[in-house]
Amino acid sequence: MSEHPNNVAASPARRRALIGTLLAVVLSTFGIATGASIVSAHTSFAGSTPANGSTVAEPVSEILIEFTNPSTEAGDGFVVLDPTGQIRTPSTVTTDDGPVFRLGFEPALAGGEVGVRWSVRAGDAHPIEGSFAFTVTAAATTEQPTTSTEPSAATTVAEAAPETSPTTEGEAVTNAPDDMSSMSAAEMSTMDEFLQVDQSTPGESLARLGRLISFAAIVLGIGALAFAATTLRGSLEEIGSLIAAVRILGGVLVVGALAEYVGVARIGNESLGAAWTSSAGAATALRAVAGVAIAVGLVATTVPIRQRARSLSAAVTSPHAGLDVDDADHPSADDDNDRPVVRRWVPDRSSRLAFVGIGLAIISFWFDGHTVTKGFRVLHALANTIHVVAGSIWVGGVVTMAVVMWSRHRRSRPTDALGLVVRFSAVASVALGAVVVAGLVMAVAILDSFGELTSTQWGQTFLLKSAVAGLAMVAGAYNHFRLMPALERDPDDEVVHRSVRSTVTAEAILLGFVIVVTAWLVAAAS
Repeated sequence: MSEHPNNVAASPARRRALIGTLLAVVLSTFGIATGASIVSAHTSFAGSTPANGSTVAEPVSEILIEFTNPSTEAGDGFVVLDPTGQIRTPSTVTTDDGPVFRLGFEPALAGGEVGVRWSVRAGDAHPIEGSFAFTVTAAATTEQPTTSTEPSAATTVAEAAPETSPTTEGEAVTNAPDDMSSMSAAEMSTMDEFLQVDQSTPGESLARLGRLISFAAIVLGIGALAFAATTLRGSLEEIGSLIAAVRILGGVLVVGALAEYVGVARIGNESLGAAWTSSAGAATALRAVAGVAIAVGLVATTVPIRQRARSLSAAVTSPHAGLDVDDADHPSADDDNDRPVVRRWVPDRSSRLAFVGIGLAIISFWFDGHTVTKGFRVLHALANTIHVVAGSIWVGGVVTMAVVMWSRHRRSRPTDALGLVVRFSAVASVALGAVVVAGLVMAVAILDSFGELTSTQWGQTFLLKSAVAGLAMVAGAYNHFRLMPALERDPDDEVVHRSVRSTVTAEAILLGFVIVVTAWLVAAAS
């Protein structure tokens, strides 16, 4: 194939290279989004004193356990397996600000390896569990612990109890092993059993799937409506089909929200009737109501647009340039043949129920994710709202534009690529600016330091998301600054039209995976 005179048509080799690069980015993004270990509820174990695996010389009367976010005791709370094989609960449990718990023990822990098991509930009602162990080399007395409980069969082995011998003062002390290497096989097995914690959370997979479906439906629905109101100019049938698709997305939102609601209830070990009282349950309930409102309340109200095409340049840049519109669908069209009529969607009061649903969908993000666990909640809720709305306008708009272009192409109708891209660019530029600013505000609120961008899984995934979004921006810029001028010089050039469709499609694919990663980040620990 000869090189196109406008130098915008990619050769087959360049197209294959572009597709290969795009596929690699998509696969890596998908791998991280689906294969990474997700810590529930944005709260995770941050460390302890004594630390896991450490050895201390003095008896331990206090253990500090720190989490990444405020949490409360849940389930069994905090329990300890002491060197004698006894299950002990702390004498006191105190916390000043939620993330740090102080466990007091009287008498102090000493005489060998100590196992600690903890169970807490995060700010959005997700329970998390874990364990750690350390060794105390100081000898322990035989004084009975005041807070001991009856040992269980699974954690007490009679022959594992250390031998005792009297001292010169007549006080018995425990001849405990100095470290784990001197423990018997029975003792080590008992400690291993105690430290084993079931990390699987019933309902997490269902909640994650429902969250992804809901998030995609919200983003695509808002973006499609914004595209219909600001960019799309076409026939009554085409606009009606787009509005019907948004109504279907409302139904998809209901399905996703209900799935997430059931998952949240299982995670919190709550009944379906009580799950809505938690912040995560309230968020999913709002989304379900929002989906119903969008599905039943959206109306395809359109108005005709008329504009006299006085020149080729005006025809190219007019809102309806190149569109093949059947005037039979528009009885209000003028008899003047140089005044073609197209239609646009008008978001008027007839769709107010759907607008209420969109508002509820946006508000739902105030009740889950990092909004309820990180930073100043009001500021985070505002930034989250801007991020969701602006991001939906950009991402959903690009996906809708790709669908419209391919639909018109398959039906052998003019795609109006130039008009679509030019009109959408004005909206997308504002949305992009808002996305960047709101995203930076949220990142600052979520991350405790700049170094966490590279040292934590959340930060690394955030950087990957930003990189993929940046590639999508590059594709949009290439469309706007390279392909559009070429198309303006020759509006009928099919090679350039094909390049525009391919670029917009590539941008839509990249942004589709941005949706997946963003849904993961909402539920991931920072």
